[in-house]
Amino acid sequence: MNKTTLTLLSAVCLTALAVPALAAGPQGMRGGHHAAGHGGGVLETFDTNNDGRLTQAEIDTFRADRLAKFDSDNNGTLSLKEYEALWLDAYRERMVDEFQRHDDDGDSVVTAEEFNEPYAKLVARMDRNGDGILTGEELNPRRHRDASAQRGARMEGEHRGPRMDDDDDE
Repeated sequence: MNKTTLTLLSAVCLTALAVPALAAGPQGMRGGHHAAGHGGGVLETFDTNNDGRLTQAEIDTFRADRLAKFDSDNNGTLSLKEYEALWLDAYRERMVDEFQRHDDDGDSVVTAEEFNEPYAKLVARMDRNGDGILTGEELNPRRHRDASAQRGARMEGEHRGPRMDDDDDE
């Protein structure tokens, strides 16, 4: 299996793990616990009889109920418009949390100052060389360090002779 295929397969597997939580319920949650990324959250989301155990039947029932709730024309499928309603419902709690995070004084209105405040001094905080401009390395130094290390390792390997290719594509 070549590296590209393996990378794509890994991405598909990770996505498959996240999708059930996404459409599970409001913010993928029930009772204030996240389903996405936390095993306990998945249990709390889908364990409809609250016995601390999860069966496939509970998951299937929960998912069928979610589909039925947003299948406004009752045809057993979700159109883009119906799926949008499910998506918005699932992320409403996160949106409210973000609104509250911006509403510093709690008056249920986000002013321009409150909206812009988290980014007001972003360049000054992250500009490592003081030139008033942010580069990709300054924004994400770890990613750039990792990429530089990988390039360096490849360059070192070049003087040892041809690279052994573990791809299937000759």
